[in-house]
Amino acid sequence: MLMRICVALSLALSTGAAAFAQVGRQALKPYPLAPAVQRSLNELAAQSDMLILGETHGTQEVPAVAAALLAPLTKLGYLVLAVEVPADQQASLTAWATGKTTTVPSFFALPSDDGRGSVEALNLIRVALSPPYHWTLICFDETEDDLRRQIAEMNHEPKQGSSEEPAAMEFEQMLAISRRRDAVMAANLGDQLRQLPPQAKVLAICGNLHARTANHAAVDPQLKALWPSFAAVLQGNHSDRRVRSVDIRAHGGGFFNGGKVNPIHGPPLDEAELHSTPEGDWNLELDLPQATPATFLATSGRSAWPLVAGIGTAIGGAAIYLIVRRVSRRHAKGARDDS
Repeated sequence: MLMRICVALSLALSTGAAAFAQVGRQALKPYPLAPAVQRSLNELAAQSDMLILGETHGTQEVPAVAAALLAPLTKLGYLVLAVEVPADQQASLTAWATGKTTTVPSFFALPSDDGRGSVEALNLIRVALSPPYHWTLICFDETEDDLRRQIAEMNHEPKQGSSEEPAAMEFEQMLAISRRRDAVMAANLGDQLRQLPPQAKVLAICGNLHARTANHAAVDPQLKALWPSFAAVLQGNHSDRRVRSVDIRAHGGGFFNGGKVNPIHGPPLDEAELHSTPEGDWNLELDLPQATPATFLATSGRSAWPLVAGIGTAIGGAAIYLIVRRVSRRHAKGARDDS
């Protein structure tokens, strides 16, 4: 099954990067956070050295929230924007964002189906790296070549006598790939940080499962199996740095993932709310009334990154997302009941 998934994903691989001259310079409007919400986020950022925003990929709102944080976080010593983009895109993406080239890197020119390579993410990167902020960019995800090598190794491993059903064994392989990916992402970020001033603080954006700083999902085997997370490995690797996270989730609207727009059906919400989660898997949860599907430079199906996007889909990304929402709602309800 794993081999069939990899072959199917590989068939979507495009030959060559896109030749877009430039991205339209539409303004990235910072998300209009209420003063109390902004203040609480600033307080968490002040207590952090690495602040991680956990997202559902494929919305316009998360880049807008990050844009709203650039100015206050700069005053707190944040100088780095770290994104869940393959590490080999970092140099070309930095060159594009700082105006040294007009060629859009392939991860965004031929985006994958998982929603990460959006125009909104591109605009956030350009804003962060341009005046007046001049932040540094770190791309910390595994590369397509790394994933290919890892999958090839797993496919050639001799299968010891096992009583497990083939489907269960393949699922365990996918979980192992995901756990290894979290560890590699944390190592990639750490390697890049060592080249920067030690006092430089980091704002990172990644999928909400990767952003978990705790694991209270004992009743959910899939979530429990996807541990330690990227954030947890980061904290373990850098005990001298304080890692904090915010889970951002919308109550309505939609997000782009799996090559299509997916609706979100949550309880109505009038404005953004922030909740403490002392028993949760993230330090804070930011609830947004609506999510707007992200926009892209190219249509889905022409991705140059089928494996990078396909791993998450193959382990049931949509189901995992619903589990996370259920866990989040339970902890958010507890926070409200205690207030």
